[in-house]
Amino acid sequence: MKRFNFGRVLDGIRSSVSAPAKTESDIDEKLCPENFQVAKIVRHGFPYQPTAMAFDPVQHLLAIGTKNGGIRLFGRPGADAYMRHDTDTAVNQLLFLSNEGALISVCNDDSLHLWDIRSKKPNLVHSLKFNRER
Repeated sequence: MKRFNFGRVLDGIRSSVSAPAKTESDIDEKLCPENFQVAKIVRHGFPYQPTAMAFDPVQHLLAIGTKNGGIRLFGRPGADAYMRHDTDTAVNQLLFLSNEGALISVCNDDSLHLWDIRSKKPNLVHSLKFNRER
């Protein structure tokens, strides 16, 4: 009965495969600050300091407005969007327009905003700023 020698098998594999040796002079690239870009790729959890909420029963969307002017849209798994007003004022009220794919937000600074939520990244369509009469 022949005896199997595992060491000879490994020596045979090592001798048949010869890796080219890399020298220090071949690699002259260095990391620079220009090679990196910091960006937010994911948002987790419930929005901080919520002030308004709306639900669309047709599209099954939930919109939450925050104290710093942000709006977060939640939908089915994978449907999540974040929108931000130009100013950092609180969102007082949110309203979905049925069968229009639009969201209206009313802010604390007497402004009204119309958002188009049909696309993957919602965008601001129109804004109105009201002046209080005294």
